[in-house]
Parts: sequence; C-alpha cells; structure tokens
Amino acid sequence: MIRINIILSVLMLTLWAAPTLKTMKKESRIALVVGNSDYDDHELPSASKNARKMKKFLEKNGFYVYYGENLDKRNFVRLLRKFNKNLRPNGIGLVYYSGHSVQTKGKNYLVTIDNGILDESMIVRKSISLNFIYSGMEESYNRLNIVVLDTAFDSPFGTLFEPKKEGLAAIKSPKAQVTFMTSRPNTYSNSTTFTNDFLTVAKEKGLELTALKTKLADLRQTHHQRKPQITIANNQPFYFVLPERIPSPDELVYSKIKNSDSKNELEKFINEYPKSPFTKKVKQQLNSITIKEKRRKEFEAKAAEATRKAKEAAAEEAENKKLAAKAAKEKEAAAKAAEQKNDIAFTLTKPEDVVEHTPVKPKEGEERQILLE
Repeated sequence: MIRINIILSVLMLTLWAAPTLKTMKKESRIALVVGNSDYDDHELPSASKNARKMKKFLEKNGFYVYYGENLDKRNFVRLLRKFNKNLRPNGIGLVYYSGHSVQTKGKNYLVTIDNGILDESMIVRKSISLNFIYSGMEESYNRLNIVVLDTAFDSPFGTLFEPKKEGLAAIKSPKAQVTFMTSRPNTYSNSTTFTNDFLTVAKEKGLELTALKTKLADLRQTHHQRKPQITIANNQPFYFVLPERIPSPDELVYSKIKNSDSKNELEKFINEYPKSPFTKKVKQQLNSITIKEKRRKEFEAKAAEATRKAKEAAAEEAENKKLAAKAAKEKEAAAKAAEQKNDIAFTLTKPEDVVEHTPVKPKEGEERQILLE
C-alpha cells in the first residue's frame, strides 16, 4: 500500500511538474484526425482534404495519428477507442474533426456518415457526443488535450430538417483542455479556409498557444471570416513546432503582459516574480500607466470644469437674452401706450360726405359763431 502511494505521488509530481524542452521532446503526442465529406445531403468536399492536410502537419511534428475519412458511427467509435487507449499520462492528446456538427438540448454532436437521422430527436443516438470525446481524453491524465473543430456548417441535414439552433453550443473547456472552433457559439460558418489559416499559424516555430490564439483570430479577421472561438483552460505551455529554447515561466508570462494596460496583471507579475529580470520593465510599465491615468484624470477634470463653465456661461447668456427680450417688449408696450394717449384720432370720410358751408359774415355787434364739423 505504501509503495502504491509513493508511485502515485511520484506520478502526480511528474504530471504537475513544469515541462522543459527536454521533456517536451520526449512526451507522447497522439492525435485522432477525422474528415467526413460524403454525406447523403449537403456534401463537404473540403472536409476530407483539410483532414489530410492536418494529418500531414501533425505527423511532421511528432504526433502519432489515428486517421479516418467518411466514418459512420460504428467506425468512428472504434477509431476513437484506439486513440483513447494509446493516450499516455503527461502526454499530449489532440482531436481534429472536419465535417458536419450540430447542437441539441445544449450539447454538441459530430455527425457521422450514413447516420439515418430524420429528425432532431435522433441526433443523440446516431451521432458522436463531443462530451464523450472530452471525457475519454481526460481519463488519460494527459498534460494537455487539444480539440480542433473545423465544423458548424449550415444545413447539416440538407433538406431533411433544420436544427432548432445554429452551429455549436458554447464549450466550457475542462481543466487541461484547449478548444478551437471555427466560429462563435450558435452561429454557422460557411468558410472552408479555417484549417488552412490554422496550419499557417501553427507551423510557426516556437509559437505558444496564447500567441497562436491571437494570431489565428487576427488572420481570420484579415480574411474577412468569422472570429473563431478559442478557449485555453490552463497555462500549460505547448508548441506545435518546438522552439530552440523554452522561455522560463516569468518570461512566458511577461510575453503575454508586456503590452498590457491592466494594472492588476502587472501588479500580479511583480508579486509573483519579484526577482525576475523583467520585473524592472513591468514596474516601469506600471508607473507609465499610473502617470497616464493621472494625466487622464487631470485632463478629464479640466474638461469637466471647462464644460461646467461653458454651460454656466451659456445659461447666463440665455438668461440675459431673455431679460433683454422682456425689456424690449416692455419698452415697445410703453411706447404704444404713450402713442395712444397723445395721438389725436382722426375720422376719415369719403369726399362725397363733405358738406361745404358758405361763410357768413357776422353783423356788427353779433357774436361770431364757429361751426365745427
């Protein structure tokens, strides 16, 4: 019993030990590659071609590949079992699949050839569960498992029926799992270039997974394709093409944060690697961000004060205009009132209404009479 515990302890230490270039060169690399093209409805000619390209690339970079094309469920499961059986603790497992896939009831399935699926209720029984693939890889206690899905094409069942939801459901990667999906969850992708873009990036020497994720997303965007869904569950270093040397843990972390604007990330690095040769640069980077933040806050405060003063000036100007308008109205009203008070009203008559009066010379001694018309 003691001996078993010692063996298990040594095994666990081996599993959790940080890999070196030497151990990476020796570690087991096993892959399962499947390309399904010959569907009864909605064929995918590019799927098998892409699978062959992936097989060639993986074999060139140290993977033993279990390969299959146009597999029905029986042969897919048989090949999957061979793959799982040969996975080794502390090694690398990789599954690549190109073909139709579908989600139902929030779970994802790979659609095999000659599946006989006539409606959505048959998907669970007639297809390969993606969770089944994940769980089989986890049981091997691999250092890292990678799943690459060139899938989620529209019309997976041709004209038979349309699934209720498009594409694949969101995937939550297990602890030692990396997943590459052609497109975001719940979306279709009609692109046939995902594998080509993936291989273009992956063949770069010494490219770590996080950097691969960024470059692949950028390349897809450059090609005007949907942004891929890539989840990396842990910080296990991995390179499809090994570098001349493996960066130290602090160097690897620094490569990820050297252009970061996150104070939390930078402070975390300083706390975890106080003696790192990169710590001085990180402190300078953090100080630069602090200065920028201070200047930004000062600028924002000045801008806010200027805005406040401008609003006050505008309000004062509006009030002055209002008062001036009111005074002008009052002045105009007063002028009209004065005009009405001082003016003599004249009644204009028509020419024919005018009566001519012959002036009468008053007699001497008589009082002069003035007729007013």
